Amino acid sequence: MTNGLLLALQFFSILPIHKEIPMTKKTVTAMFVVFPWLGALIGFVLSIVYYLLHTYTDISPLLLSFILISGYVICSGGLHLDGYVDTSDAYFSYRDKKKRLEILDDPRTGAFGAISLVFLILAKIFFLTELLAKPSFHWIWLIAVPFLSRLCMSIYFICTRTSKEKGLAHFFKQHLHMKYWLIGTVCSMIVGGALFIWLSGTWAILFLLFMIVLAALIYRWWSLQQFSGSSGDLLGALIEGMEAILWIVLLLCI
Repeated sequence: MTNGLLLALQFFSILPIHKEIPMTKKTVTAMFVVFPWLGALIGFVLSIVYYLLHTYTDISPLLLSFILISGYVICSGGLHLDGYVDTSDAYFSYRDKKKRLEILDDPRTGAFGAISLVFLILAKIFFLTELLAKPSFHWIWLIAVPFLSRLCMSIYFICTRTSKEKGLAHFFKQHLHMKYWLIGTVCSMIVGGALFIWLSGTWAILFLLFMIVLAALIYRWWSLQQFSGSSGDLLGALIEGMEAILWIVLLLCI
């Protein structure tokens, strides 16, 4: 599990982990088991930033929201946003599946990707600003949202084949003990749900858990229709899109 956490930090964060870790089935499986908790760790760091700025400054909700959303991007190294941009370019090209997969592999950013990125960032900042301005807002949601978005990705990746027999997603899928990964994901749902209910004092987390399971299934159907399966870019796009959806749902629920 320690090596799994270090792998997760190497692949999905900006923390410099100067250690060569073997990519075995055990370590890769452990990496995906702890992946949602990496999101919780990022959220915990940003919740401290939120507390300090909210308590000791008169910063506006808009500026605070911008700082927090920027923090999420910086902590993840922009990796998931890159997947979101590539997925947008591929989908909005309205080409056949083969061409869409080729566009996913293209490192260049097209107009559709750039436009989608602007709308995503603005949506996150806007809805988080509205949330921060509400008296009922609880700091625990800054931890819960990145945790749940990565948990959603795990649920989706477990039940979706890869779109091609190459690439990072295919490599990871071939190096996973599906049984232990599934058990770890279910345990994360139970432990995380109980923890957030206890800290927030509300049962809203149960609705959010239902939402991420439903979103994972819908996204699975959509990705099979449009791309014949999952890929690294689609996984990143799901994380970013799910975060935006969760901010919107929270704004409506609390």
